Amino acid sequence: MPPTSNIKNGQDLVLRDINRLKQKITFNNVPPFYHAVSTSLGLAEGMFRYGFENSLDGLLDQSNWNATTLEAKKGPLDSIEFTHGPRLSIYKVFTHRGFEVHCIPWMKNQEIDREVINHPDMEFKRWVPSSMKVLFRIAQLHTFIQSYFDIGDEADLELIKYAHNISEDFIDDLHKKLNVVKVHGISIRSLFDVMEKKHKAGEDFYLPKVYDFSDQ
Repeated sequence: MPPTSNIKNGQDLVLRDINRLKQKITFNNVPPFYHAVSTSLGLAEGMFRYGFENSLDGLLDQSNWNATTLEAKKGPLDSIEFTHGPRLSIYKVFTHRGFEVHCIPWMKNQEIDREVINHPDMEFKRWVPSSMKVLFRIAQLHTFIQSYFDIGDEADLELIKYAHNISEDFIDDLHKKLNVVKVHGISIRSLFDVMEKKHKAGEDFYLPKVYDFSDQ
């Protein structure tokens, strides 16, 4: 049985310490699944904290902002000054790939989840979902959480806690850098709580539905 599964309790550990704890518990025989999730989380942390392969660069590139739609003004030496960036919605979702943070742009009063190039009403000149939508991913986290309830240990729980904390810190940081007008979806903590209740009741768990813009 796993330890008490309350991800709200306990002193927060950093990823390095969690990995050391896992090595101690397993006598340096760390399971491949744990290693894969930890590595994915490390890559996400590097992107967020240290700017490695930063997925925000394309969104923050003002040369891709529509100055007309955003009512920008001319500055010194023919520069363009924006008072705010393009509007974005942030979605916290679990897909078959794992936990992801998506951003969805707006056009007039509607969120747009498709490619749009040089549309006069679009606040980005080019919006390409394949390269711009997914900002953050922790691969196979939902499957890892499910396995925690069956065979998990203290280090697994700490890794889940850390994944929740860094993802929420990442979303908080988005508010400082982007024009976020909406945050929607389920957090890692919330999904953990739902999965725990299902596990204790002996019920099957299904991933929540991802947002649907099929009427566009």
